[in-house]
Amino acid sequence: MKTKALILALFFLSTIISSCAKKDIEHKEKETTGFTELVVPADFNWKMSENVTCNFTSEHVSKVYVSTGANTAPFASFYVGQDVDQVKLNIPTYINTLYVKYETEAGLSAAKALDINNNTVTYVVPSDSEKVETALAYSAKTNLSRGNDQAVIFYPARENGWGTLMFEDLWPAYGDYDFNDLVVNYKMQLYPNNKNMVKEMILGIRVKAIGGSLPYDLCLAIKGIKAGEIDEFEKQESNNALENADMELLNPGNSEKNPPIFRFNNIRTNTKAPKGFAFLNTDPDKKARIQEGDMVNITFYITFRNSIPQADLTLDAFDFFIAKPIKEKAAQWQEIHTRGYAPTEEFGQTVYEQTKEGNSYIGKSSIYYTSNSNLIWAINVPTDIPHTYEKADFLEAYPHFKDWATSGGNQNKDWYENSTGNRNDSYLIKQ
Repeated sequence: MKTKALILALFFLSTIISSCAKKDIEHKEKETTGFTELVVPADFNWKMSENVTCNFTSEHVSKVYVSTGANTAPFASFYVGQDVDQVKLNIPTYINTLYVKYETEAGLSAAKALDINNNTVTYVVPSDSEKVETALAYSAKTNLSRGNDQAVIFYPARENGWGTLMFEDLWPAYGDYDFNDLVVNYKMQLYPNNKNMVKEMILGIRVKAIGGSLPYDLCLAIKGIKAGEIDEFEKQESNNALENADMELLNPGNSEKNPPIFRFNNIRTNTKAPKGFAFLNTDPDKKARIQEGDMVNITFYITFRNSIPQADLTLDAFDFFIAKPIKEKAAQWQEIHTRGYAPTEEFGQTVYEQTKEGNSYIGKSSIYYTSNSNLIWAINVPTDIPHTYEKADFLEAYPHFKDWATSGGNQNKDWYENSTGNRNDSYLIKQ
């Protein structure tokens, strides 16, 4: 249990306490912006990160560490050798080089730069690498044998870093495209064994902003595995949330063949939020605003019934989406996913097909959750970024976003990073 506590301690950083004014906020009817006029290539996938296969070899089982900079902390550590599965990492598309170190008897080696070619990095671990002799054993979650140096792979590709999910909630119609109807941070840690098979993971959720009035809940489907593979899951730590804020598996059962579908219940309610507001962290006049340490922040611990190859659990496997019942207590959902992810077979497929029928925004494309002009209603950014205030023009807030989108992702791939010219702070809410 000590090792699990150490991992969880790394998962939660500092907490900042503050208060906000208790006044109401006016949210006007949604109006479309210049976003809807973007001319986007039809095949643009809107992704800001991609999978990279690590074609690593070693004459004996060795442990390696991978980072995005020669002197930055590794975002992945895993094993290389005969009978060890290859690993697929997920990194921002603007990164062209990865850096690898390996364990020796004297400590870590110097960093070696690896160019990414055709979504692959190739490396032969030198013979002076320390040989991994002992297999890492797993037991029940109450009696973990994981050591402090257990291999770990982070999503997004930053040690203990957050990614950002941003949603517009008026699908299938266009909204105002300020992407603040629901803004949620996520982070994941996968723990591979010495065969690079994953038995355990940790998932963190942090609610940054609620700028939409529709009662959408955040959900997660894990593609490529069966719901029957979920062994156990539990809430580990919770800050600023209701006691009953939790993660619920909606299709449990050992024989369940469809992907597991989780709903995050009651995470929209923040116990530190000023009273009397329907919205949170979206007003330019600093009403109903909270600081980072006062956000709803929950960690979940998940174990799989059988070990799963890490390459089957890339970031693409984690389909975060929002959903609401089509009517009170209805078993069918209106869902909004990022581009290309299908609505859930159990809850959303029928509603999706009925909703898109004859709709003026969608219908011509066979790709889920894109408009006829390949616009989208949700984006997944591989780092923590500030969101816009209500009615702000997203294209003004992030000046290089337009060039990135209209070029099909070929230009300004780092449009969201905090670099010169990338952000206009006068349109953004920072905590």
